[in-house]
Amino acid sequence: MTFIGTATTLLRIGGFTLLTDPNFLHRGQRAYLGKGLWSRRRTDPALRIAQLPALDAVVLSHLHGDHFDRVARRELDRELPIVTTPAAERKLRRWGFRAAEGLPTWSSRELHRDGTTVRLTSMPGKHGPGALDRLLPT
Repeated sequence: MTFIGTATTLLRIGGFTLLTDPNFLHRGQRAYLGKGLWSRRRTDPALRIAQLPALDAVVLSHLHGDHFDRVARRELDRELPIVTTPAAERKLRRWGFRAAEGLPTWSSRELHRDGTTVRLTSMPGKHGPGALDRLLPT
């Protein structure tokens, strides 16, 4: 596991290489969260997209700018599988990411290679407790 920053992590599991929530903005840059809300990146990412190894898939928890930013949108391979929410799949496909796949909650997607399987399961999530969850856009 390599922590890149924010929610972005490079995972190597059983011969598979997965990237979670690609955020490659630099320190001081702003990420759009929706409904007029922004967050400012506090640190630089540990790696750039060009430095990543070959990826088998991206696991995207949800489509906010602090989890999938404009750098990821511009630089990630449009053929790379992205496992995400159904709403994020629709938007990613409009942006040209043809292998985006939205999983309804509790659904799974399996990746197979050389007799090894990795299962990705969609789970419900919240931004935070109480008012914070209601304040932030979905």
